[in-house]
Amino acid sequence: MLLPLSLTGLGSTLSLLPTLAIAATCDRKCLESVMSTYLVAITSHSPNSLPVTSNVKYVENAQNIPLNQGAEWAISGAIPGKYRHDISDPSSGQVATITTITENGIGAIYLVRLKVEADGKISEIETAITRDPTGAMRYEKMGVPEPIWLEPVPIAQRIPRSKLISQTDKYYLGMERNDPKGNYSFFDKNCTRIEDGLQTTNVQTGDPYGHSNDTLFASLTCEQQFQSGFLGFVTNIREKQFTVVDEERQAIYVVSTLDHNGTVRSLPDGNGTSPIPPYFDVPRTLQAVEAFRLKGDKLLRIEMTLTEIPYGMRSAFPSDPPTNLSGPGTKFIVPIPCNRTCLEVTTEKVLQAMLAHNFSALPLSPKVQYSENGQFLALGNGLWLTLSQFASQSNSSEYAAFFADPDSGTGAYWGQTQEHSIAGVLSLRVKVSAGKITEIEAVDVRAENNGARFGTKTLMRPPLPVEWDGLADLGNLSSLLEKTESGNTIPSNLVKAYFDGLETHNSANVPFSTTCTRRDNFAQANFTCGAQMSGLGVAPNGLPSSTTIVRDRRILIEDSEKGVVLAVAMVDNPAVANGAAALSETERLPGTYMVSQMISIQNRKIERVEGMLKYMPFGYTSVWGEEKGDE
Repeated sequence: MLLPLSLTGLGSTLSLLPTLAIAATCDRKCLESVMSTYLVAITSHSPNSLPVTSNVKYVENAQNIPLNQGAEWAISGAIPGKYRHDISDPSSGQVATITTITENGIGAIYLVRLKVEADGKISEIETAITRDPTGAMRYEKMGVPEPIWLEPVPIAQRIPRSKLISQTDKYYLGMERNDPKGNYSFFDKNCTRIEDGLQTTNVQTGDPYGHSNDTLFASLTCEQQFQSGFLGFVTNIREKQFTVVDEERQAIYVVSTLDHNGTVRSLPDGNGTSPIPPYFDVPRTLQAVEAFRLKGDKLLRIEMTLTEIPYGMRSAFPSDPPTNLSGPGTKFIVPIPCNRTCLEVTTEKVLQAMLAHNFSALPLSPKVQYSENGQFLALGNGLWLTLSQFASQSNSSEYAAFFADPDSGTGAYWGQTQEHSIAGVLSLRVKVSAGKITEIEAVDVRAENNGARFGTKTLMRPPLPVEWDGLADLGNLSSLLEKTESGNTIPSNLVKAYFDGLETHNSANVPFSTTCTRRDNFAQANFTCGAQMSGLGVAPNGLPSSTTIVRDRRILIEDSEKGVVLAVAMVDNPAVANGAAALSETERLPGTYMVSQMISIQNRKIERVEGMLKYMPFGYTSVWGEEKGDE
């Protein structure tokens, strides 16, 4: 039986959409028809046209977002690209495609997986947008997938579903820490791989590979590349989802999470042993989406792309068993109650422990939680592996300050850090209760640059309104350490008024002093704090003028004695123009900005703001926001 797709309220373009076959099993033709319907809907900005279940799960670059709030539904171009590579799995009712789209006129590689239920409704939509215009152009030039991807394999030559998965998994097992002595015979001798439309095996261009200086790697076969041990900077591969298995064509579509913990310091390469590229000096997580075509039990073709997500982030469709990330307790305690000096000393001890890469001497609760940039990590991971220096408050010329709030049992630090070659600004919160540390939260904005071999920028992110390359003189924070006048308190609604003003681009209700100054990523605009919040300047408050919602707002600490508040929030940029003004280069692609703010208050008014800005995938929410409810 065929049921027409509901097109209520849509224009004539959608009236041409194909009907969906509703049957117990949706075959290849049916699944690819559903995918066509989806692609027309997204390029027509019409999420409500899709036949979805009441609890449909929509994921955009690893972020769970309500279907009609995804950034792509508002900005994608009028038609999808001509390149389209479908992989269908009638057994599981799933279909995936690799194609291209445009976002406000900028090309991107677009991958999407749909799960179709027996009634024809879509229950899962998982997308990955790789914002690589050059890669998108390569795909468009390619036009169609290589024919071998689309050819049915004779039944006698097929291997079963379970073996398609197990053979493909050998690729990930071999890549993790990449032992050059491993057995990589699972590659076919004629295996080739493309990354963002670029062939990266068996080519003699002499171009360096990726972030490295290795000019020979891309000339090797798939097997030889693994035998080189070059990929050992991938320290962990987790949450591998072998979701779409096309048994007829012996192809498989896999989403996985690759962790690079920042501890690998050199790479074996075709030119000898090279230092690790600066990009990998800090912990990073990449989401990989890959298609594989097998010939017998060997990997014959690989088509892949990558996007960067916050380090340690869990998959939106977790496949690994839950991991208990709460830290071990220790025998040590701090005084009860822990006063201002105690809290500042304890916070500094946490930093010293990070520097020593050893937390065993800290007074830890048995269920202590540690987070970094909004993701829970195991103690000992992240900054605990890579921190090599932090600025000291005792040196008045350094950019550092400690804060305390004895009433809430909270200590904090704001200051400059170093991880190998990369500078950062760390906002650290330490919570103490009953003589033990119960929570440690790090918000670390690292310098990013466009240096050699793509520098240290977050992979595929758009340009920021204000970039920080780590080279500028940060100055000192001595003016923030002065005590406020006796009886001067921090108004209870000050932070809410501040973030409300940031959201509405209106400073009318924000208590700025007339002499207030602010820096964002260490750039100071030639406008007052109030004028910037009301939208004046090229990058007011360090943000695009097209930002909308300010959410996941949290106060890290209120130090009433020093008159300082440390706070963090997520600011969304859906990349939709406000009014007739055209979007600037830094506004044309969607994203969420994690902004950490140090706000100095004098006489109940904001006197100074230090803001740090980090790009996140659109819709990103911290684990603290997920646990306690997003404001």
